[in-house]
Amino acid sequence: MLFSKKIEKTLKVDGMKCPHCKAKIETALKAVDGVKKVDADVATKIVKITLKTEVDYDVLISAVQNAGFDAKTI
Repeated sequence: MLFSKKIEKTLKVDGMKCPHCKAKIETALKAVDGVKKVDADVATKIVKITLKTEVDYDVLISAVQNAGFDAKTI
């Protein structure tokens, strides 16, 4: 039986202030090929991303920036 390794990445997102912002960021990241699950926390401004396949941080950050927010690795 094969077990796939769980790949997780975390971003800090500036400008995420409300549930609408959270939804916009989650939608943008879920549209990226290889993303399985996204959980954004408005209070901490932390976004946890679970991946099906390896995705570069640059691709994830670009998706967040295209949604109108600033993101960085932590």
